[in-house]
Amino acid sequence: MAKYSSTECSPIEKSINVWFIIFHPMLNILQLSESQIYVESERWQCSFGHGRPVKLGLVLEAVDLDEEDDNGFSIVIDASLLPQLECLDGEILEEARAEGLEAKEEQILYAYESYGGVPVNIDAVQPPKASCGFSSFVADSTIRSTEIAGTGESMETRHFQNVDEAMSFARDFYAVYAPVIFGFIDMVLDHPLRSGGTGWDRISRMARR
Repeated sequence: MAKYSSTECSPIEKSINVWFIIFHPMLNILQLSESQIYVESERWQCSFGHGRPVKLGLVLEAVDLDEEDDNGFSIVIDASLLPQLECLDGEILEEARAEGLEAKEEQILYAYESYGGVPVNIDAVQPPKASCGFSSFVADSTIRSTEIAGTGESMETRHFQNVDEAMSFARDFYAVYAPVIFGFIDMVLDHPLRSGGTGWDRISRMARR
């Protein structure tokens, strides 16, 4: 049985987890690669105040931090927002097709790897120590404090031993709770990016708004 580093859930917390699994908006989950999945919903969108809202999707990727003191738990999940395929700039899609990429998964992966996305702190959706219930038996993981680059602050993140465990947890937990992000999507996109500008600027360029 897989181990799980977390505090125990109360019966109420477990009931909430079950309720969320049953009643969350319909999600479409696509496998992009062994270490990447893509999640989208018709309800996920942002508005620029003019024209149609831009529908958004979320890429969840297992990344190896390769830290010296990780005790074998070196894998974390990175999350990034990007426009859904129907909202992507036509030039990006033309570039993908020019590379012989016709499948939806291939075109999404091309856009993500070529143009990036808007980083999201997926562990902030629900603190790692509260990540229990149905996912408790899915992933062998541990919770560690990670420094946020350039801020001097730290945050708790969940670390995994291997990509398979990380992706199982990403699909069974992070993807299911991702709709919470869209309750404060304006705040997420307001955040400045390391490369300059904000999340709004990144989405605007990728959607040609």
